[in-house]
Amino acid sequence: MVVLLQIGSPWAELLIVLAAYLVGGIPFGWLIGRIFKGTDLRTVGSGGTGATNCSRLWQGSASVGMFVLVFALDFGKGLFGALVSLDLAESIGTISGSSSSAMTLQVICGLAAILGHMFTPYLGFKGGKGVATTFGVVTALAPLSALYGLGAWGLLVGITKYMSLGSMAAMLAIPLSYWLDNGEDAFRSRLAISLFLLVTAAVVVWRHRGNIRRILQGKERKVGAIDQQL
Repeated sequence: MVVLLQIGSPWAELLIVLAAYLVGGIPFGWLIGRIFKGTDLRTVGSGGTGATNCSRLWQGSASVGMFVLVFALDFGKGLFGALVSLDLAESIGTISGSSSSAMTLQVICGLAAILGHMFTPYLGFKGGKGVATTFGVVTALAPLSALYGLGAWGLLVGITKYMSLGSMAAMLAIPLSYWLDNGEDAFRSRLAISLFLLVTAAVVVWRHRGNIRRILQGKERKVGAIDQQL
């Protein structure tokens, strides 16, 4: 904090964005898989380092518990990127929490955290699909839309048993619900958030293109199924 106070804006804000990226890059799923199973998640299942692939190393209730743990940790990275970054900027006096620049900083830092998760510098820039971290950012920026996304996720997973399909449905429901809730403001005073939600939804769906292909081929692993590859 003392260092940031001495540096001042805009360099302090750039350091805050970098901090959000580096925190977002912490590969919790990979660390847990490596420590408890001796497995590099990049070599099994979907190759991702997030909650879904990590949970595949366990079975039954342990798998569900591990999914929740890793999801919560990755969710926290996104929340940190969007909330703590703004608190830091306000504390050093470079930005006002009520200004449009504050909203922009939140979006940039949230995006930095997501990119850190997807392309973690600690694992050769190969990470997870970013759903949990994105959901953390969305919760900070648009909590009501996050609830709609959670509902869409639960509905699709409950019906299809495909975790990946639920994740994509959630990310597509979030920008749609945000636009419906905010009306014209979504494309005016809240344009930065609207664009963020749209872009992140597109990126998350693109990151799931392998899952889409496996679903169409009938090869995608369903919730509760035993993955023979592990």
